Amino acid sequence: MTETAQRGLADQQGSTVTALRGEQPASDVTRQVSDYNRRSKAHEKLYARARQAADAASHAADAASRADAARDDAESAHEAIQAEEPDRHAPRPRQWAIAGGALLLDGVACYFAAEALGSDDRETAAWAVLFLALLGIGEVALDHFSAEHRAVWRWIAAALTGFVGLLGVLRFSFLVTVGAEGLVPAAVGAVLFTAVTTGLVLSGYRALRLAEASQAWQARRQLRTRERAASEAHRKLDRMLARRDRLAGAYLARIRLQLVQTCSSSELAEIEQVLWAHLVGTDLS
Repeated sequence: MTETAQRGLADQQGSTVTALRGEQPASDVTRQVSDYNRRSKAHEKLYARARQAADAASHAADAASRADAARDDAESAHEAIQAEEPDRHAPRPRQWAIAGGALLLDGVACYFAAEALGSDDRETAAWAVLFLALLGIGEVALDHFSAEHRAVWRWIAAALTGFVGLLGVLRFSFLVTVGAEGLVPAAVGAVLFTAVTTGLVLSGYRALRLAEASQAWQARRQLRTRERAASEAHRKLDRMLARRDRLAGAYLARIRLQLVQTCSSSELAEIEQVLWAHLVGTDLS
């Protein structure tokens, strides 16, 4: 929070100058302001703008306080939800994007496997999309059943491992069909593609395992929204306080010409303090 905003919030909490403790300076200020404003409409309008700015700053300080409280509540709620699964702390959209990117990289390997089944380009693409979908479903299922239902998780892991092996067999069949020089080069190519597929599947699964839970993600979004609202409230408060102080300073500078004529030097400083508090809205009268 800026120094100006801190001063505005402190004003709202009732901090006052020592001069406010006496009733005589306050009454003198009221008389001085009334006499000064009667002399000119311009003085009266400047005084009205200064007081309006003080009211606006007061409302802005209240709004900033409420925004801070809402942000603190959202932060507490997010921390409470996140504490349920502390290992899952990475931003959910980013982790799902990583998992999706790894899955898309598997598209090439899946296409080579689909070549062994497709009779034309359209059919081959359809098989490749189906293989990718099954890999993606397997990754999501592994993540879903990882914390609980470990028996189900093991069955899914075994099925996914078998499916990746089947894709390797299809790649080997395709490489042999297209005329690879011997079975060994075809087997090496199939093994390499299978290893790449396995690594990408594990990378996607790992990314999903680190992703925050859905409730934690929603709580974090709410927290970010409240943080932005609080920042905007304090920026508005800074503007309101700057305008309030500018108008109050302008009025004080003008009325000082009258004060030096009607007040002694010992009274001038005290009356100016009380007048400033009155203009910025921190007086108790």
